[in-house]
Amino acid sequence: MRGSCQCGAVRYEVTGKVSHVSHCHCSMCRKLHGALFASFGGVARDDLKVEGGDSLREYRSSDAISRRFCAICGGQMFAESPGDDDTVFLCLGSLDQGERPDHDPAGERHIFWESRVTWHDPGDGAVRVEGYGETSG
Repeated sequence: MRGSCQCGAVRYEVTGKVSHVSHCHCSMCRKLHGALFASFGGVARDDLKVEGGDSLREYRSSDAISRRFCAICGGQMFAESPGDDDTVFLCLGSLDQGERPDHDPAGERHIFWESRVTWHDPGDGAVRVEGYGETSG
């Protein structure tokens, strides 16, 4: 599975499977991505190969999340949880055309559902949870 930022300065390849996919509706993700929600796929750090890493910059949006983006085009690339050295969360919007995350779609979930914009419902049937994991009605 391959992807890149918009300008192509940062490219990556994932050689393993995506452990899970989450669509985050928190206000930080919405504002940083300029979108209704941001989709992430968890991958093992050892399975991620990055080219152009010198163009990556880091922004610590909270105590729980550090984000990496292209310094040239601003494209959001990865998110990481400080203290978790094993997992990187790919920004799935950065996947190259035709690429798909290798995961079980039944395990997809919408996180921070309580922070979503109220005028749009994705209607995909994925589980909706409060925060990172408590199921929401």
